[in-house]
Amino acid sequence: MKEDEIIVQVQKINSEFYHAFENLSIERMERLWKHKDSVVCIHPGWDLFTGWLAIRESWITIFRNTEMIKFIITNTKVRVFDNIAVVVCLENIETLVNGEIVRLGVIATNIFEQMEKQWLLIHHHGSSVSNYIPPNISS
Repeated sequence: MKEDEIIVQVQKINSEFYHAFENLSIERMERLWKHKDSVVCIHPGWDLFTGWLAIRESWITIFRNTEMIKFIITNTKVRVFDNIAVVVCLENIETLVNGEIVRLGVIATNIFEQMEKQWLLIHHHGSSVSNYIPPNISS
């Protein structure tokens, strides 16, 4: 398979990750992650989670405490190394906090591993952007 085709596949699975997040769906999130002790997740301002069970619990906590969240993903860069793909992007987030819409930016690194014919998430790291300015994009 050509690198351009692989990049399209990886961009698609990266989009599926954000759709699972927007839908607050642990079932969809479970299908995207590798279920091993070696996987890593770091949410902005949170501690390091390692292993699928701990990461799963972190998503359940986020989903339980989130009324609404929407993403516009920009500045996406994809690099492919054999069976590993690294996606770096800006998460332009709109969410409700105490009944008010809040917009924030998070720089994310998502790393996927190709297992047989499927790309699975093995690493997610989000860091808040200081002095965030939302993009001029209508949703």
